[in-house]
Amino acid sequence: MANIEHDKNGFTCECGLRNEYPGYVQAHWSVRLSYSCACQRQYILYRGTVVKTSRESSEISDSEAFGD
Repeated sequence: MANIEHDKNGFTCECGLRNEYPGYVQAHWSVRLSYSCACQRQYILYRGTVVKTSRESSEISDSEAFGD
């Protein structure tokens, strides 16, 4: 799996699209958040890490930040 480029403001998906974090992410740094890129790839954001997932995870706590 390729490294996902990320910083404190967002990350770049494997498809090349830059995804900026909404303010909600910084305010909920210790909550596992799900994110779906426009290309439909799924990610988990947690404490500054970005991990690609191949399916929905039951341990995700919140995904409101991304308008799901």
